[in-house]
Amino acid sequence: MAKMNQTTMVYEKLKEKIENGYYSPAESLPEIELSTEYNVSRNTIKKALLMLENDSYVTIEQNKGAKVRSYSKAEVLDYLQLRVELEGFIIRLAVPKFTKKGIQRLEDIFNQMSERQAANDLVGYSDLNQQFHSIIYNVCPNKTATDLLIRLKKQMRKYNAKTILVPGRNGQSYEEHRAILEAIKNGDAQAAEATMRAHVDNVRKTFEDYYSLLF
Repeated sequence: MAKMNQTTMVYEKLKEKIENGYYSPAESLPEIELSTEYNVSRNTIKKALLMLENDSYVTIEQNKGAKVRSYSKAEVLDYLQLRVELEGFIIRLAVPKFTKKGIQRLEDIFNQMSERQAANDLVGYSDLNQQFHSIIYNVCPNKTATDLLIRLKKQMRKYNAKTILVPGRNGQSYEEHRAILEAIKNGDAQAAEATMRAHVDNVRKTFEDYYSLLF
């Protein structure tokens, strides 16, 4: 296997682990251990880590090595503020593009969310929540906006997922998604944007209010 291919392989595997929370924010990524784990040279690991630094997944300090990037409370709140704007913009453009088949897919996901919410399965509910939003992103014609949002969400995934753990938040989230779905079914782009913005803003408020308990 060529060195570039090895570098890309290591980059993709580390990125996936960071996004899935396998590594915690600020956790060290020792080059020697990674070299052994992936059976590649330290130089290959260095290149992969530099790629991850360039994409804001890790930070590298001289004589200290690489660590998974961590975000301050203020940075996460700034991200969520940006997400309010992007999610609202995306759904406003997506609503006129929804087909009956697309709406049916959204309803199917929402019905599964209802089952997970009733069973208090927060992990299952959270996974379906991501699928619900992904359907909207796929319908939106502005792929620059959706690509940017998806990239930001992946980097912040560990922080996003924790707000659902706040008591009562899953019920609130469920009702917010019900309102979003109804607006899409009615073809009301303005209502869809308003409900989506309110939904993400509530995520932001939950994170701000319960930050000390979540982290």
